[in-house]
Amino acid sequence: MKSKDPLKSKIYLKIHQILKKNNIPFWLDSGTLLGIIREGKSLGWHKNIDIAVPGEYYHDVVNLEKKFFPSYRFRKMIDRSGRIWIDNDYPKLKILKTWSKHRNSGTKIKITFKYKKDKKFVWVDKRSCKWVNSNYFDKLETIEAMNMKFPIPSNAKQYLRERYGDWENEEKYWISSIHDKSIVDDETIKKIPTKKRIRKSKTKKIELTGKYRTRMKRSILRVITILEKNDIPYWMDEGTLLGIIRDGDLLPWDHDADLGIYGDFADKVWRIRYKFFPYFFVKKNMVSNKWLPGKYRSIKLKTPLERLLRINFHIDLFCKYKVKDKYHWIIMNALKHSESKFFDKLDTVIWENKEVKIPSNVKEYLSINYGNWEVPDPDFDPSIHNGTIAEKGF
Repeated sequence: MKSKDPLKSKIYLKIHQILKKNNIPFWLDSGTLLGIIREGKSLGWHKNIDIAVPGEYYHDVVNLEKKFFPSYRFRKMIDRSGRIWIDNDYPKLKILKTWSKHRNSGTKIKITFKYKKDKKFVWVDKRSCKWVNSNYFDKLETIEAMNMKFPIPSNAKQYLRERYGDWENEEKYWISSIHDKSIVDDETIKKIPTKKRIRKSKTKKIELTGKYRTRMKRSILRVITILEKNDIPYWMDEGTLLGIIRDGDLLPWDHDADLGIYGDFADKVWRIRYKFFPYFFVKKNMVSNKWLPGKYRSIKLKTPLERLLRINFHIDLFCKYKVKDKYHWIIMNALKHSESKFFDKLDTVIWENKEVKIPSNVKEYLSINYGNWEVPDPDFDPSIHNGTIAEKGF
């Protein structure tokens, strides 16, 4: 059965009607615009609808939520750039079905708010700061497709060229936070003031001191024993690796532990999850992202008591996949990579009277991750400051 084009869905017809009725300008943008211009319809793989609205109308749009109730709800997307690039902590808004929880269920509207500054329009896409000349949005045009009329930027083909390069030919491995040509250049990024990112958490934060430090050490060693007995390679990673190599201990301001595993072994870990019980509940975090050749992003191990009390005390097994001469992984929604030499062959170190696995060339690996890793920095944000992040523009 042929599926309906997202631009003919009820949710798009509703947003189109409500925005026009309230005199709020908008236009098709990004992947949705690309599909309409290149193919006269939505891209086959692009299930969601991308539209843009001038930033000055942000509050007007947010105040319309009641007009979508009870069928749809709004979800504000947090600015992850760590930069003061726009005058809003919520650069994007999702409109989705009220009872929809799964990220792939149903068509969603993604509204990006774009702000005019001098002769540019600027916006934040996830963590990337972006900009284009204002002439594309100062005056909008209309295109007819599928017996409907859609608002689009002026000189839309040139706009797409400025974003996608060779937009007329399909590029299957295009990632907006890496390949978009509207991403702000590095020299400009350095001049943009920084800000602390908003962090929303439903769990209580703790630190690895006192009883939590003791319990975390015991938990890590227990997990390692299970992995070794089942022939699953692992290594200490991220902040846990940093603490062990620099201080011989866990970072006191941390709240969890980080281990790495090869992505090819993630399914095996999931199959033997019962072996972690009763000490841990096992949760798999899946993702569909071109950055990873597999579906596992990480596997989380939570102790029963902290799970019940909603305390953020757990162990993460981050799944790293080999892609050519690098390994790819995702942490805190950041796309990361590093040379394969760090993981193809592992080294060991003695910790807590046990030989545990670590990446090869560990000091070089830590330098790439943390810069001057020998000096403690409690304010280090691995989703922004880490040198393994592949994304640009933040």
